[in-house]
Amino acid sequence: MNSIKKKLTLLRRRILFFWLWPLAFNIYKNKPINEKLVLFAFSKNYTEMPDNMIGIYNFLKNRGFDCRIMQSPQNPIKRILFDFKFQRLYAQCKCVFITDNFDPVYAHQPKKGTKVIQLWHACGAFKKWGYSTLDLPWGGKREDMLRFPMHNTYTDVFVSSEAVIPCYAEAFRCSERKVKAFGTPRTDVYFDKDFVAAQRAELLKVFPEIGDRKIILYAPTFRGNSPEQAYNENPLDYEKLKESLDDDYALVLKLHPFTAKKFGLTDEEKEKYGDFVFDGSKSLKIETALCAADILIADYSSLIFEYSLLNKPMLFYAFDLEQYEHDRSFYFDYKSFVPGKIVVNNDEIIQAVRDGDFRSDRIPSFREKFMGACDGESVKRIAEYAVM
Repeated sequence: MNSIKKKLTLLRRRILFFWLWPLAFNIYKNKPINEKLVLFAFSKNYTEMPDNMIGIYNFLKNRGFDCRIMQSPQNPIKRILFDFKFQRLYAQCKCVFITDNFDPVYAHQPKKGTKVIQLWHACGAFKKWGYSTLDLPWGGKREDMLRFPMHNTYTDVFVSSEAVIPCYAEAFRCSERKVKAFGTPRTDVYFDKDFVAAQRAELLKVFPEIGDRKIILYAPTFRGNSPEQAYNENPLDYEKLKESLDDDYALVLKLHPFTAKKFGLTDEEKEKYGDFVFDGSKSLKIETALCAADILIADYSSLIFEYSLLNKPMLFYAFDLEQYEHDRSFYFDYKSFVPGKIVVNNDEIIQAVRDGDFRSDRIPSFREKFMGACDGESVKRIAEYAVM
């Protein structure tokens, strides 16, 4: 039964990708480009507009552009109707912005005069993705990735620094000339000193129990091979951490969006540790959490790139490094790459926090190498380029 279902799913995708989507596009491709029409397209996996789009959307909308939010619906029938609407607008727009995979944009090349701009949803280049994962356990099967082209229609890819251009060119199988270090839009807020200074107060509105304690933010990436299969492993010993750090620190959790709905504190954990551990996965914006934190505990999350802009200490809890490196791999050697101390158990976390041993001297060179194009003007620079 599963075999039949897979074959039917594959057939449906082939019909859409190689026949219906190009057909719909071709019906409208002879219409003139609407110089004011800009599309912001993203998949059903997002609960709201991706943060890398928001600044550009507002910038262009305020300047009179016809900005259309194009989110693929959850319902399969509605999604087919949406795809046809997207192709109609795609054939007439000035520009399409995406921040992740978006299949309807890959079925054929854009019309001359239309830009397809990949903003990507992360800064820097950390764990591998796209075509870089073809022969790794993580991600899609090689045959599927090669059967249906992806990342093949971009006119421009914007990244956070010159150093990561080769990584994006490899992941997207595109020319390095298409990859431009214009900065990452969502990082603009980290150059607004008033905004950064105000975020602790914003966090305390949600968790007033924290009081005067310093904030340790735990923000791990997800495990699993896809958004649908994503899960979260929790290696933190709340009891041990509370016993050792509770007087001076509070622990705030910010799980990856793919796992925030399914994982988090249990009722028992809330009862036992609720005055020390606070789950902000659903209630805190990531920029608020990062700006309010005094220490970040990460693993393989790309949040470390924007956190480096704040020049605050980080710990890297790499308890499953060997397995993760085997399954997913990295663009750079993990141990020499990360801008902070690597820890592998709760005792090492406690000791590092107590001693103030974070190896923060690595941050300035890391920030310059991987975030050098971010200067607080990325939204303006990208938006003006897109519609010029």
